[in-house]
Amino acid sequence: MAIKRIAIEQLIPGMFIIEMDVPWYRTPFLSHKRLIKDHQTIQLMKQHGIKMVTIDTSKGSDLSSEPTTNTAHAPSHDSTSPDVPAPPNQTTEGTPETESEAHSATVIYAQAQEAVEHIFEDLERGIPPSSEATKAIVLNVLGQVLSDRAAMATQVAIQKIKHFDRSLTAHALDTCILSLLVAIESGLDQPMQEQVGMGALLHDVGYVRLPRNLVRKRDTCSGQDKTLLEQHCKLGVALLSEHHGMHEDVLRIVREHHERADGSGFPAGLRNDQIARLAQIVGIVDYYDGMVSRRGARPAMIPHDAVRQLFLAGERQQFEKSLVELMIRSIGVYPVGSLVQLNTGEQAIVVGVNPQQRLKPLIKITTDPQGGSYATPIEVDLAVPSLEHAARTVLRVLDPVRERVNIGIHLDQVLSRAA
Repeated sequence: MAIKRIAIEQLIPGMFIIEMDVPWYRTPFLSHKRLIKDHQTIQLMKQHGIKMVTIDTSKGSDLSSEPTTNTAHAPSHDSTSPDVPAPPNQTTEGTPETESEAHSATVIYAQAQEAVEHIFEDLERGIPPSSEATKAIVLNVLGQVLSDRAAMATQVAIQKIKHFDRSLTAHALDTCILSLLVAIESGLDQPMQEQVGMGALLHDVGYVRLPRNLVRKRDTCSGQDKTLLEQHCKLGVALLSEHHGMHEDVLRIVREHHERADGSGFPAGLRNDQIARLAQIVGIVDYYDGMVSRRGARPAMIPHDAVRQLFLAGERQQFEKSLVELMIRSIGVYPVGSLVQLNTGEQAIVVGVNPQQRLKPLIKITTDPQGGSYATPIEVDLAVPSLEHAARTVLRVLDPVRERVNIGIHLDQVLSRAA
């Protein structure tokens, strides 16, 4: 039989595992299907309490086989190490999935969302996440962001449209993705990008120690309720500190993401350089994502209006202006998912950003100047001059609700074609 269940002590490099006896979200491996390449991986598995595994001998070595590093038994796309995310053209799954199926932004987002939900469920039971498990999620997301920024930004926009009232876990993942975009744009090296991603993913974990009803109405609270909610930063650090190994940069992000450069933030009223730069990045993204997300009775703000509010917050010196600039360069003046009217009278949806020309995004034109729908929407990069048409420019931003335009359908189509 090709499928065998064995003890971890019998596992050797060259074997291909398809299942472990510990849930994947409590290990450093986002996928349990993988070729074992070295003894260090086996040792890491033992450290996380894995005692039994299931192997597939049609894809790797059998019990009677000698240890080998020959990967001929397994598809090369399965050779993923626990510390490095699969490159964009590979898959961590031992299945005949196509590249587009295994690595589309939709799949990566769904995998990460499931993992984050499990982390928060464990937190509610008093089980803090391990640094390795959190890093595995971030590395998987980071690999996709580096591969296709626009697709991940589009996925965030789609999720906000489809799910009107976003949960803590959804906000955590979206903040992670957008923070990684800013971290990459700012030129941070990969280790620092990882810390930003982990801190963003865990920045609100302290809320699990507070009453759910209070957390749900956090944007409208005042007085004692607001004071209690502001304790989530300290509670988050205390919770994460229960598990040794969480990097200090991650803990500072959790502690300081609500601090403001002008001293108006909490919990310590820090100013400017007293606030860790990584915490400032996550704080800006958290501020923006909060505005564009619907919470309870409070409607979501149009992304372009949220960008304007972010700019004004920089002008008020709540945030360092250079970091606000980075954020806006990362998501654009007209973020992905914005509905705009062009100078031609046409309507279009923003499907991509030109970081160096923020007023000239990539768009998908859906209606003609008379309001009729194009049979096939026209995709245009406003930063590229056209020899056939007069220059198109964005005239104003429209409210999709008022215009009765389903942005999600168009964005889904963009992702489907990209895959």
